[in-house]
Amino acid sequence: MRNLALASLTATVLAAASMTAWAADLPVKARPMPAPVVPVSTWSGCYLGGNAGVGWGTGEIAISGVGGGLVQENGHNNTRFAGGGQLGCDWQSGAWVFGIRDMMDASNRHRNVTVLNGPATGFGATIRERWVNLLTGRIGYAVTPSSLAYFQGGGAWRDASLAVFDPAGNNIGNRSNTKSGWTVGGGIEWKLWSNWSWFVEYDFADFGSRTATINSAIAGNQVVATAKTNTQLFLVGINWRPTWGAW
Repeated sequence: MRNLALASLTATVLAAASMTAWAADLPVKARPMPAPVVPVSTWSGCYLGGNAGVGWGTGEIAISGVGGGLVQENGHNNTRFAGGGQLGCDWQSGAWVFGIRDMMDASNRHRNVTVLNGPATGFGATIRERWVNLLTGRIGYAVTPSSLAYFQGGGAWRDASLAVFDPAGNNIGNRSNTKSGWTVGGGIEWKLWSNWSWFVEYDFADFGSRTATINSAIAGNQVVATAKTNTQLFLVGINWRPTWGAW
């Protein structure tokens, strides 16, 4: 009996050892690696950049105080190059983006008129724009993680001069200062790579009226020139955000 029990125990030990050796030969399944952390695309952060495009405008210039007369605009095409820089900051909540931006563009746009008949025949006036500054708040919507449609509005300033000329072409008076107004506009911005994005936009700015009153010995009294114009911009630009990494 003792020999039988010993034989059974020996067989059990050998079987267990054989199963352990077989299990050790099986391939070990690798543990799953944690999923890589994908950066979240966001428009939040501050930026600076540059832009270039064209500026134009509509409006009217009137000359009075010298008997009146028919006024003819000289050179209806007042479209000129515009370009400059911008800086701002955005904050994103869900798909909505809120921000503030200041943009200043140089411009050499001008508009001029000449009186064709009556006592004021030959008198003229020219309004010339040197730069435009737009300080706006903007509201945008991230249509996709890499594209943003936005609307903006706020205050506008420009440096412009209004000059009056006599029939001989002499400048008999000039008024130059900074004029304030308001602006609205909108555009679309796309992410390019790393910290860069580019945009296209349209802006409209209105500056009310400007008046220059000149005492003219030739006219025998005061010459009053009143200009009412606006500025429109179509721009393409690029922005750099130092806080962006890969997106």
